Amino acid sequence: MPICAGGRQIQTRGLALTTDQTDRIARTLNQVPPEHLRSLQYLSFRDRDAPVLDEHRHPTGEMRPYAGGSTSSVARGWQALEPGERRFLIVIDIDSFSPVHRPINCQAGGLHYTLLHELGHLVDWSYAAFNWIQANDPAGFANIAARAHTGITRGAQERFADVYADMVFYSEAQRATTDAMRSVLASPAFTTLSPAWARRP
Repeated sequence: MPICAGGRQIQTRGLALTTDQTDRIARTLNQVPPEHLRSLQYLSFRDRDAPVLDEHRHPTGEMRPYAGGSTSSVARGWQALEPGERRFLIVIDIDSFSPVHRPINCQAGGLHYTLLHELGHLVDWSYAAFNWIQANDPAGFANIAARAHTGITRGAQERFADVYADMVFYSEAQRATTDAMRSVLASPAFTTLSPAWARRP
């Protein structure tokens, strides 16, 4: 069933969502700038397990429900397209709606942090935002890269996606704008928006 957000219908695939899950996804998508959804071709929902890692991040041989997501390109040659024309898909694991596995996504009337994190990747790749920060704001790049990240995947781009998610998920009153957020807001992902986007008070 498509979800209305950003002035268009965004297609969904995979597992069917409950009404509450659909509402949470729609609420989340409608909090981001509509332009940031232009390169999202569709959302897919799946159910899968992931390996349990030890303290050294080595697989223990056990498996557990996976409550994350992933973002990938749909079409080849997307790097050569203009922002908004690049086409990406986001896959969200159904266990990310579980208060046991991902309580941050289950707050009453709240947003879906995991989806916002994946949208952070989409925005980064659509606007080459993190590359721009690295080239034009070295201190900002260092601030973002130094953030802690608890997910399975590693790399500085994961930190960018976390900063993006934090900016949308939390209001200014809940979490004041950080230097890392200011660097993201100063990147082409936000400076090219019209009208300008602002965090919730």
